[in-house]
Amino acid sequence: MEALPFDILATPATRKLARDLEVDLRQVRGTGPHGRVTKEDVKMVYEGHEAATPRTSHPQASAAVPAVTTAKVPAKPTFHVERGTLQKIPLKGVRKKIAESMAHSKHTAAHFTYVEEVDMTEVVELRASALDEAKKRGIKLTYLPFIIKAILPALVEFPFLNSSLDDEKQEILLKGDYNIGIATDTPNGLMVPVIKGADRKTLWELADEISTLSEKARTGRISLDEMRGGTFTVTNAGSIGGVLTTPVINHPEVGILGVNAIRKRPVFKNNEIVAADMMYLSLSVDHRVADGADAARFVNRIVYYLSSPKRLVFA
Repeated sequence: MEALPFDILATPATRKLARDLEVDLRQVRGTGPHGRVTKEDVKMVYEGHEAATPRTSHPQASAAVPAVTTAKVPAKPTFHVERGTLQKIPLKGVRKKIAESMAHSKHTAAHFTYVEEVDMTEVVELRASALDEAKKRGIKLTYLPFIIKAILPALVEFPFLNSSLDDEKQEILLKGDYNIGIATDTPNGLMVPVIKGADRKTLWELADEISTLSEKARTGRISLDEMRGGTFTVTNAGSIGGVLTTPVINHPEVGILGVNAIRKRPVFKNNEIVAADMMYLSLSVDHRVADGADAARFVNRIVYYLSSPKRLVFA
């Protein structure tokens, strides 16, 4: 006989979590006493660590509790659509959550995007000079830690970019913490791990945490707590090759910075044409909170630090 939701052993808090995450409790294998479903059991199914397992009846109190194993998250499925055919794919799970979040953001926040270019030549040289040290430390050093380092003093100068809008209370919440979300492409869809207290971390610590959180997100080992509490988000399309993006705000945050590809091209410097490593920065902002002029000034401060990273020493 199939167990009904109210027959399943679970606390009200666990039931609420399951409803919020749209996880069917009948599909969760309980690991608590007497087969009780715990919050961790629900999270494991939601985060893809464990496949949903239909239950046919209550496990007996004396039954052994099966161990929870962590399965490798499968790669994104590839689809081949035969000519003249139509494939229907249900919008569900993480993809549905992403769709709902994006739609809510676009329908709620008054989006606008400001774009500026930055000469990354000195950052490129600085990173190249640090690669040997990074290898000794066992750290993967990308451009992202340098970019975050440049964002942080700009957020201090422009606090409305490090805020959120409480739509219900109609209050702007200026945040004294600097928790930077890193939009990450994963087999299960877009996820945003959050670097908590980014302003208190060194370049090496940022690089290490970016690598660790991104890997956990891609392999399905990221926890819900590691994706909460962001105050500003960075999305790095440039690692794939994008020249320009218009990112969607990670609501209820006020801003998201799109980091695009670094391309070597000719530019004018001191009335001469020289080769430089150039990149576009795309800032999407909630116009209800931040004005266009402040958004432009904010990006220009980031450009100020990235174009000459030694300035960060005095930031």
